[in-house]
Amino acid sequence: MSAQLLPMKLRASLLGCLAIQLALSAFAQLTPPTPQPVVGARQPALSPNGKRLAFVYRGDVWVAPSEGGRATALTSHVESDAYPIFSPDGQWIAFASKRNGGWDIFVAPAEGGPAQQITWHSGAEFPGGWSPDGKQLVFAGRREAPNYALYTVDLKTLATGRLTEDYAALNYPAFSPDGKSVVYGRYGFPWTRPRYTGAAAAQIWTLNLADGRRKPLTSDDRQHLWTQFLPDGKRLLTVTVGEVTPSASKLNEPIPKVIDSPARTPNLWVYELDGKGKPLTQFSGGAVRWPSVATKAGDIAFEYGPDLYLLKSGSKSPTKIKLVVSADEKQTTRRREKLTSGVTEAELSPDGKTLAFGLRGDIWTVATEKSKGVAGRSEEFARRLTDWVGDDSDFIWSRDGKKLYFTSDREFNTRIFEMDLATRAVKSLWQRDEDVTQLSLCPDGHHLAFWVAGSEGGLFTLHLADGATKRVVHVPGTHWRVSGGGDFAWSPDMQWIAYTRKGENRSWNIWIVPAAGGEARNVTRLNAQHSQPTWSPDGKYVFFQSDREGPGLYVLPLQPETARLTDTDFKFEKPKDKVKVDIDFTDIQRRIRKLSSQNPSGELLVTADGTIAFMSEGDVWTVSYDGKETRRQTTGGGKSGLRVLSESKAALFVQNGEVWKFKLGDQKGPEKVTFSADFDRDVKAERQAAFTQFWRSYHHNFYDPNFHGRDWEAIRKRYEPLLDAVETNDDFSTLLGMMIGELEASHSEVTAAASNQPEPVTPNLGFTFDYQHAGPGIRVAEVPLGAPGSYKQTEIKAGDYVLAINGQDVSLNEKLYQSINDRQDREFEFLVNKEPKKDGARKVRYKVLSAGEWDNLQYQNRIERLRNYVEKQSGGKLGYLHISAMGGENQTRFEREAYEYMSGKQGMIIDVRFNRGGNISDTLIDWLERKQHGWYRPRDEGPEAAPNRSWEKPVIVLMNEHSYSNGEMFPYAMRQRGIAKIVGMPTPGYVIWTWSMRLTDGTGARMPQGGVFRMDGTNMENQGEQPDVRLWLTPEDWLAQRDPQVDKAIEMLLPAKRAETK
Repeated sequence: MSAQLLPMKLRASLLGCLAIQLALSAFAQLTPPTPQPVVGARQPALSPNGKRLAFVYRGDVWVAPSEGGRATALTSHVESDAYPIFSPDGQWIAFASKRNGGWDIFVAPAEGGPAQQITWHSGAEFPGGWSPDGKQLVFAGRREAPNYALYTVDLKTLATGRLTEDYAALNYPAFSPDGKSVVYGRYGFPWTRPRYTGAAAAQIWTLNLADGRRKPLTSDDRQHLWTQFLPDGKRLLTVTVGEVTPSASKLNEPIPKVIDSPARTPNLWVYELDGKGKPLTQFSGGAVRWPSVATKAGDIAFEYGPDLYLLKSGSKSPTKIKLVVSADEKQTTRRREKLTSGVTEAELSPDGKTLAFGLRGDIWTVATEKSKGVAGRSEEFARRLTDWVGDDSDFIWSRDGKKLYFTSDREFNTRIFEMDLATRAVKSLWQRDEDVTQLSLCPDGHHLAFWVAGSEGGLFTLHLADGATKRVVHVPGTHWRVSGGGDFAWSPDMQWIAYTRKGENRSWNIWIVPAAGGEARNVTRLNAQHSQPTWSPDGKYVFFQSDREGPGLYVLPLQPETARLTDTDFKFEKPKDKVKVDIDFTDIQRRIRKLSSQNPSGELLVTADGTIAFMSEGDVWTVSYDGKETRRQTTGGGKSGLRVLSESKAALFVQNGEVWKFKLGDQKGPEKVTFSADFDRDVKAERQAAFTQFWRSYHHNFYDPNFHGRDWEAIRKRYEPLLDAVETNDDFSTLLGMMIGELEASHSEVTAAASNQPEPVTPNLGFTFDYQHAGPGIRVAEVPLGAPGSYKQTEIKAGDYVLAINGQDVSLNEKLYQSINDRQDREFEFLVNKEPKKDGARKVRYKVLSAGEWDNLQYQNRIERLRNYVEKQSGGKLGYLHISAMGGENQTRFEREAYEYMSGKQGMIIDVRFNRGGNISDTLIDWLERKQHGWYRPRDEGPEAAPNRSWEKPVIVLMNEHSYSNGEMFPYAMRQRGIAKIVGMPTPGYVIWTWSMRLTDGTGARMPQGGVFRMDGTNMENQGEQPDVRLWLTPEDWLAQRDPQVDKAIEMLLPAKRAETK
């Protein structure tokens, strides 16, 4: 038997070899992947000998030969890794990572291997530079103290040191070659604005580590970025400009298109230690970014455009570094998702049987009524009508229910499209470049009306049969947020359109214009807010929302009424014949009356039987035609997007991304319209769409149509190819930040879409640290008044030693933050002693503070100290008031404090230093301009000024380089109106009215939409306000609690004090 088996085994063996051979042959036929050229590599870092290069690409740190070639990944993580720096011996690379939610510092072997976390504080911290001996890293941050600081961390023990403090942000610290000093940037706008010129520009400072003295090397109002020592220790490398690029137009005088030059372009510069600099590179256009010096060889790598460059030591011409990579995707870019909520808008078909809804930027449909049992399963699946990864929205049904009209941001514009629902065929109805918004179909379904943006824009109609368009009324603006026109509605006979528009005094009135064009009439004529005009089905009235006599629902009779409302029964009669709207415009505004005090917040409409419905307080409300009966149709709030079919009164609303249907007036509660949507998410396509959305939004809405003299189209073409290098949300937001930074505009920040990894939270322990004490324990430097330790029951004093927290021994090292992170809601137990030993120690327990609570406590103490100081120095003759921001809460606080602190004073110091901006400056100016015209005197009391709260005494406003936006407008207006003189430093020129927006991928962005100009026409943007007396508050003044700016204000307000000082 075994003899018979042998041939079979042999045959099997031969067959196996043949199979293997065939398999190997098949694999041999596969084409090996070609390494791909790297486009968009960023943040280069050279090894000390200049032979190796680390850089950031697609969210990871890579390493390659500095001459170019194939790169290998040092890190591979779904979250961002960036900011690499080689150690002095070239064996390690420090970098920052968001893998734990916030930016922390890590180190990894340069040849690859596990990364070790070095810092744990929740603040964003990046490696600045290695100490020459490789034992420490220096970085900038803001931790337990109220100030910004430079810190060091010992890589072996993780012990933390503090080198210096400042009230301004510090950045890019780097050791000198001999380790005796540190160079750093003080203050500065984001690096994405390298051409910014002004009081907030980053300046070069050095710190002597032996005596702690610091000094500025530059003070030229120009950004100096990524400054570091050259190997000789006698010169510094930085990125700056030699000439200012114009970035602010005067009112109605656009600046010419910018012509770039090497002097205007952010290039590499070399500075001597005496502050004299000269350019090293001569690029024109764009910006050089993120230079790195080989600490021994002296070679320089840097980023310019989509490429990295190498400038060899002694060479005058940089060469492009050509890099290639072979890499798999870190995460799946195409994902199948099953969605059952997330609806953004919804519309019922004319017969009420089908629901069209918006979901993830696309349009879908689903049946509103599902069949019972097995037959209804397939009806649960939503039909996807559009698959554009951008924004398809603002859709409406045709009257026959066979088509949908919608807007889409395809082709860099928001245009009108028509879809045939049977075939899903789409055609464009609007080919012009201007954006359109707010589609509305006329009652017979033959015309669309919509707003068109631009200086020649307005309310347009489009005839669906032949595509003919007509501008009904000229209303320039973007028609976005509060610009241009607002709500509008067709009359029942289609002969009129009622619309809202903003007037010169920023009030909104309702106008009526013939639908064919002609004279528009203001029918509300009051400096108040009016919105949501809606015609009654009989054509006799216009209902609307207003606050003209208190918020509520109002009605405008279009013809003079035959009797007062109290003398007649006001009833709705459904029209039997074709409606014809006749309007008597004579004194039409006098006929307006308030119908209900329930204030419509949106979606005001009137059904065919005269029932008035609207959203208010997050619920659906109805009001009878005569206004005598008001009913809340839903409860609980949180609802929006009310839609009602006029005849059947079938209705829907959206709540928490779900659609609910009901019948208006029916006692039966709302029923959810369920659906299941299979959504194929393409992350790369989504980012491309978000990029387009961002560029298009700025193209149509940026406050300056001249784009500060830049070519916005050309900028897009330079940055769009860099999308291939985007892997993480941070990569994408950085790309958009660099692109918008080319415009040199404030209020244009971009924030990354939220990550799945939650950010850590570091609570504040309620005291500051003495960094001179190495341990054991933490020596308390200060316990501010109001902190838990300042109370007797939970007392901790300056000079005490905290030896353990929550039973764990502590000292000043990074493990401290790891142990306390994300425990901000708990009570902490501190082991405290007057000496650094546990014998005789006591336990103190209290709930720790949040970062916001700590900052507010420090702020209140500082302001109270300054107020008391002014009182004391002036002998009670002067008052002091600080305005931290220009929001609603600040206005209330100003009103409560100002008129108390002004009482009986001879003058006031109003301090807007470090003001974060807002929108109340005009209101405060109005109040402070109030002048006395007489006296009031109650019996047995002294005379009182008439009007009260009038003020005509001298004022000094304090401002500085940290006064932003509305905090800059306030001192300008105070001086322009002759109310005050200004002491301090020039402001940054960070002044634009702005709005926020959310891109389709979740990225957050801001839109500068309105400019601010002085009376002489100069732009406050990028041109900060200048003080009458220029006086700087030094970091030493700040830390010693001296305030020469306050002293100068006192001196100017009290001549006797000035003479006394002399």
